[in-house]
Amino acid sequence: MSILHKQNVPLATLSTFRMNGIAKEVVCLENETDVSEFFATLSPDKKWFMVGGGSNIVFPDGDCDMCIVQYLARDIKIIEVENNFAHVVVDGGLKWDDFVAYTVQNGLSGIEALSAIPGSTGATPVQNVGAYGCEIKDTLISVRAYDCIEKRFVTLSNAQCTFGYRDSIFKSEAKGRYIITQITFLLSKDTPKIPQYAGVMEYFSKKGITQPTLLQIREAIIEIRSNKLPDPKKIASVGSFFKNPVVPTEKAIQLKNEFPKLAIFPVDEKNTKIGAGSLIDGLGWKGKNFGNISIYEGNALVIVNNGNATQNELMESVSQIISEVQKKYGVILETEPEILNFK
Repeated sequence: MSILHKQNVPLATLSTFRMNGIAKEVVCLENETDVSEFFATLSPDKKWFMVGGGSNIVFPDGDCDMCIVQYLARDIKIIEVENNFAHVVVDGGLKWDDFVAYTVQNGLSGIEALSAIPGSTGATPVQNVGAYGCEIKDTLISVRAYDCIEKRFVTLSNAQCTFGYRDSIFKSEAKGRYIITQITFLLSKDTPKIPQYAGVMEYFSKKGITQPTLLQIREAIIEIRSNKLPDPKKIASVGSFFKNPVVPTEKAIQLKNEFPKLAIFPVDEKNTKIGAGSLIDGLGWKGKNFGNISIYEGNALVIVNNGNATQNELMESVSQIISEVQKKYGVILETEPEILNFK
């Protein structure tokens, strides 16, 4: 057994939002044997919480009595190749962008548009991570996970994960039930295509590139993201703080006519997605300071911890943003990261 127990770990090291406080116990699991042994012996009344890279969670300030659990296995295997497709199995503890880099280096396309997204691979299905027209559900075949209720490992198909927009079974009815240890993806060896997203297509159009390599697409995504989102190593944030609201197309057209600078994206015949950042930007709040909390000056979708922020300060700021957006546009914003409460 290789289970590592750590005590009195600063919460700022476990989340990119870097709230103050101490995690009194952190348990690091190196493999599936560790997972089954740890949960087999865990007291039923012991509260625990799974943390990957911490790039989509906000801890409360203050000390955490819950047991923080991390899964660290990082192997990758290409287990099957046929008809120019490959099945790739990756452990949940690997950094997501390291996995994307590996697939690009091996000529496998399908997730290159998700380059430079922070966090662990095992966390990506939880909120069906997506960017530039691509989502985890598009290439995920199945996940292998430990069922904390039945005390055994199970395999869940793509359909069983019930993916939605920044949503899945792991975030809703099965929240806290599964520990994702492996994911199997279906990736392609065919010539990659430029992601059908305005900013990406414009990038290659300006360069006169019509058939970019996988590496060129990855480099383009990294550059575009770096211009829009702060580096979480340098600025304390969790990236996009709000989901892009989906409204009836009639409502979106009405708002676009009234506020021409709004960014809108058709979803289907009846619904249209509105860029949450453009809603907040329309308030003139880009760069607005709330004290220890501020809106990132480079992207109104990002909330920044300026240092020593409390969760109350954060939630007061978030409530103001939601209230003012609703007042101006009649649209209700929803938060994207998981905001924890240990009480």
